[in-house]
Amino acid sequence: MRKLGIIAGSGALPKRIADTYANSGGAVFVIAFEGITDPQTTRGRDHAWVKLGRIQGAMDAMIAAEVEDVVMAGPIKRPALSSLDLDSRGAKLLFRAGRKAFGDDGLLSTIVAEIESDGFRVIGIDQILGGVLAPSGRVAGPEPDPVAMADIKRGVEVLQSLGPVDVGQSIAVQEGLVLAVEAVEGTDAMISRAGGLMRQGPAPVLIKISKPGQERRADMPAIGPETIRHAAAAGFRGLAMQAGATLLLESDEVGRLADEAGFFVVGVTVSDPA
Repeated sequence: MRKLGIIAGSGALPKRIADTYANSGGAVFVIAFEGITDPQTTRGRDHAWVKLGRIQGAMDAMIAAEVEDVVMAGPIKRPALSSLDLDSRGAKLLFRAGRKAFGDDGLLSTIVAEIESDGFRVIGIDQILGGVLAPSGRVAGPEPDPVAMADIKRGVEVLQSLGPVDVGQSIAVQEGLVLAVEAVEGTDAMISRAGGLMRQGPAPVLIKISKPGQERRADMPAIGPETIRHAAAAGFRGLAMQAGATLLLESDEVGRLADEAGFFVVGVTVSDPA
């Protein structure tokens, strides 16, 4: 098996990937970010701690460790670009990215290209964790009613219109009214914000899809138990995710939580915009 480098953001996902790959007999090396990566991810494993923005240091560590494949996993709360402690390679990368650096997908696509320029192969999380892509159809909870289906269609249309300017993977819609679109705050904070804007009538729906043309190896949308907990607690009645292009993590727990809350979870097919 090829040696795997994990560029580890926050949360439990990087550790799960490392455990899965190591348990299958593969060697793992972790790039961990100071103040971001959970130390549990690096415990007992070859790793290097780097500061966010120190591109050359991360590359040099992976080269020295003889990494061949690279996977990017776990969210990183995006800081202001002016606050980053960039090395010369990081500064040149941002210069080349230009206006693309203002959007998550534009910046991550540039980073993927930079990693591959040093001879590494960047792969997707789904290539390590099999069976994690969202299926089509009902996953858990009740079937969405016609009002919910109309809200899902509306949310997909809005997100696809915003995709070309690299804004948002998630949206909250209630009876056709857009309550909130995800921006820099992330999905959980957007859910909380939308919950405070809810109207009378059928509760809102959360919709999460990839942006058109998105670099899915670096930033595929993900749904897990915490998403269900947050959305149900905020008063949402269901969630729709893009089938085949969303990571559905801990699906058994997602199903249990959704069924208990009477909260629907569905996978929907999303066609590329004309």
